Amino acid sequence: MKQKLIEAALVQYSLHGYDGATMRKIANEVGIKPASIYFFYKNKNELFIAAFQQLLESHFTKMKDIINDNRDKHVSEIFTALLHGIVDHHKGDKEGTNAYISLVTSPIPEIHTFLTKHMLHFNTWLSQSLEQALKASYPSISESDIDRTVKKYVLIGNGVFWGINLYEGENFNEQVELGIELLKSILVQLDEQYSEGS
Repeated sequence: MKQKLIEAALVQYSLHGYDGATMRKIANEVGIKPASIYFFYKNKNELFIAAFQQLLESHFTKMKDIINDNRDKHVSEIFTALLHGIVDHHKGDKEGTNAYISLVTSPIPEIHTFLTKHMLHFNTWLSQSLEQALKASYPSISESDIDRTVKKYVLIGNGVFWGINLYEGENFNEQVELGIELLKSILVQLDEQYSEGS
């Protein structure tokens, strides 16, 4: 039942925002009385924190799986796999993605601390993972080039994420391919500078 309530909460949040996603609407979607929700969650805030935690952890798990599956590959393959992973994950869960976008763009005061902590944890993990990948592919790479390359990846990854709701069909596919081209051009520069024998 908890999982059904979480799914209903995310659907209602994506449709109506936090204030409009009432316990009554959530209960109706699940097919129970509103009072029954309180057997599982003491209040609306606790339900939504659980829902958002699941949403964010699902994305985090997907990114960790991609890094683990591609750990021994060149950094260009890791970057490309991560971009495709962002697309596959968020395209495959439109309601969750809509809720995520709404959460990021207008955090609810009670949940803001939770969201900030999670995003800091994810960004730290991502930066460290990309740093390791860059060092594995370019052992002599400078710290400043690592920093700039990670920031460029994040910028492109964010662009692809926001493009999911801005572009459709072939227009979106083109945005993804352009993002990959940009990443490859960044890494070509690193190849020229740090490849062994250069």
